[in-house]
Amino acid sequence: MAEFRGLGFDPVPGSADAVAEAARRCVAAAAKLGEAPAPGEIPEWAGRSAHALADRAGRTRTGLAALPAALRAAAAVLDDWAGVLLAHQRQAEVLDQRAVAARRAVVDAQDDVERAETTVQFSAGAEGELTAARSRLATAYRELDRVLEQARDLERGHRAEAARVAERLRSLGDGAPLPAAPDFRSLATHLDSFSQAGRDLGVTVARTPVAPVTPPSGAVGAFTAALGGR
Repeated sequence: MAEFRGLGFDPVPGSADAVAEAARRCVAAAAKLGEAPAPGEIPEWAGRSAHALADRAGRTRTGLAALPAALRAAAAVLDDWAGVLLAHQRQAEVLDQRAVAARRAVVDAQDDVERAETTVQFSAGAEGELTAARSRLATAYRELDRVLEQARDLERGHRAEAARVAERLRSLGDGAPLPAAPDFRSLATHLDSFSQAGRDLGVTVARTPVAPVTPPSGAVGAFTAALGGR
């Protein structure tokens, strides 16, 4: 992780690798769900309980049918975001290098001003040198301020893009047949709150709990098992 000694802050936190891994897990989970057999009726079972099972099986099939497509769509969103995150981080690194150089120029200009002020005390004709030194110091400060403002613009743009990604993920979860569809809203919350898309998305997907001894029924259990690698 970059230290950003010049900027003094990280305008683009996150890990593009973690986002890409989250996308890969979504694709793998979609494939796993596609291989899962659809629940059906039990032969030679009739009555109210059989009708209830058939109704539940039908609703579960509907939920399972929608999940793979939602997961693949989420993977596409995450892949795009990984590329954007990487590009923004490269911009941040360039700005940090410029900020380091600008801070060095400020220190050098401050030293020049101090020397010129000392010289003026002993030489009446050194005012021009002091004026030039102060001008160089002002120019160095302006350059540092310009770089820092560009970094803040990058941070604001990055957060705005993260919010758009969050909305895209939320839209994938809207209208889902079961509330246990992929946790796009949780992923989006991480993006909105911290803009640490890579780490948060990776942790959220990687740590999706696998069911214990008795897995949840229906699409809930199928999604959990697929994402957990069972």
